[in-house]
Amino acid sequence: MLLLLLVPTLVAPPFARLGEVDRSGNHLYRAYFIADFVWHTALTAELAKEAPRPRNPFLAGERVHYYWTYFRIPATLAQRSGVGIENALKLNAFATALLLAAAIYIAAWAALPEWPFLVAAGVALTILCPSAEGLAGIVDVVRRGLPISELRDLNIDAVAAWGLKGLRIDNLPRTMWYTPQHGFSCLLGVLAVPVALCGGVRAKPPAILLAGCLLAASLAFNPLLGAAFCAIYGVTILIDAIRKRASVGDVLRHALAVIPVAVALAWCTLNEVGEGAGDVLHIGFWGPARNATLLTFLMQFGPILIPMAGALWPKGQRSLATLWPAITGVVLAIAIMHLVTLTVDQFWVGFRAGNLFLVMAPPLVAYGFVRLRLAGLDRLAWGVAAVVLLTGLPTTVIDAYNTQDVSNRHLWRDAERARGGNVPFDPQSEYRWTLMITPEEWEALTWIRLNTPPTAVVQAEPIVRGRETWSLIPTFAERRMATGNALALIARPTYEQRNRLIKGIYSGSDAHLAWQQARALGIEYLYVDDTERTAYPHVSKFDAAPDLFKPVFRNAEAVVYALRP
Repeated sequence: MLLLLLVPTLVAPPFARLGEVDRSGNHLYRAYFIADFVWHTALTAELAKEAPRPRNPFLAGERVHYYWTYFRIPATLAQRSGVGIENALKLNAFATALLLAAAIYIAAWAALPEWPFLVAAGVALTILCPSAEGLAGIVDVVRRGLPISELRDLNIDAVAAWGLKGLRIDNLPRTMWYTPQHGFSCLLGVLAVPVALCGGVRAKPPAILLAGCLLAASLAFNPLLGAAFCAIYGVTILIDAIRKRASVGDVLRHALAVIPVAVALAWCTLNEVGEGAGDVLHIGFWGPARNATLLTFLMQFGPILIPMAGALWPKGQRSLATLWPAITGVVLAIAIMHLVTLTVDQFWVGFRAGNLFLVMAPPLVAYGFVRLRLAGLDRLAWGVAAVVLLTGLPTTVIDAYNTQDVSNRHLWRDAERARGGNVPFDPQSEYRWTLMITPEEWEALTWIRLNTPPTAVVQAEPIVRGRETWSLIPTFAERRMATGNALALIARPTYEQRNRLIKGIYSGSDAHLAWQQARALGIEYLYVDDTERTAYPHVSKFDAAPDLFKPVFRNAEAVVYALRP
């Protein structure tokens, strides 16, 4: 229960300020919620429409190809209770974080049942202190003679990746804040570990079937993580079978666990949740994994590697029978993060493999302290704990502060250049640390949400919006677009081709041609605010052709045009 108190401590402050309204009426969203939470809101809004097959809110003519299982619950909650999609997502993420912390503890406790408090300490240190990047950031700021406030403009959990050009690994608090769908997959998968440990190869059929259901659900929530947990379960059972000299029948009985997993795999195939992933999958030591591999790994996991090394030190070692799931999971995570890559997003697999590493590491972290206790080295145990805290805790403290800091209106690119970083101008990667939706924009988006059909196609210009308001219409107006940036989905030529067509609709001077092109793309409404107006002066053509573009909403900043049929 003490361990679970970490969750509201970490999650409540950022969620309380997510979507906060300031005195001027601006709605505020902190990066990196503008990369994840806004996408989750768009996807949940689509699922709340309860279509038989959810559509892609960034490519209205197609189904969504994403593992959307997690978002079914907040979509139903928002649709049936009226709490609103953002509140439903926050509530679901908070509950997921509680379950994740509990599941990690239960799996670790199953390995070391006689040491509950040291297990809790191992889990807490893994959640709070895995990365030394915060300490490195502090040292760098002090070395440069910059004020400590510069840490507000630092993506602290990506210091190693940016400085060394290596893999990016997020800690578990970031999973709780930004990607709870992956956290849910992890908690389901890790709950199969106690079944494998306590039942082993001779587990009873109901227990085996329960483990299979957990692994199947994990697969449905995230196919990569679910497959990894299936492998961990299988290896654990095989090792136990060898150790106990079990019969072939005992091993084959675990085929019961395969049945629900096969059903989940068929469901993923039917819904095409991973369509296109195979085309961009690269196996081998390639990309960011090759850059400063060891140093990057030590920066991102170094503090907790100290007790883990103590756990695996061969001298005076007891039987590792109960630690094999943790060892298997950690080794598998290291292999995946360094040998598997998506060519369109070279960091995605590293993020997910980092999740796997961190949920499987706590038994080894805890056992490192157990060995010191058993050896009578209590002072050394306290010293190791202090070192882990001092080197790892700054990352989480800085990150937790920055995550709720919606008063920071700095531009990311300018902040990086101020620190001496060589950051080229790229409007697609430029963003402010806090996204601000003005009252006028919010009024227009609310009007769209309340006065257009749920299946309406409403288009904003996607290219000029870059990474800040890339999901403005699907997220805040809860309507589909004919095309968009779709940053959370696998990049496809279709997006780029259609985005260029949309740019032509806004930038060209011929209103009739723009109307023809928009209708050909299935667009029913066009959205224009100061972003489009500044980039494309010719948007005035829409007002000059009311027979083609009828203004149905207008305020001081935004206009919504209905296209004549």
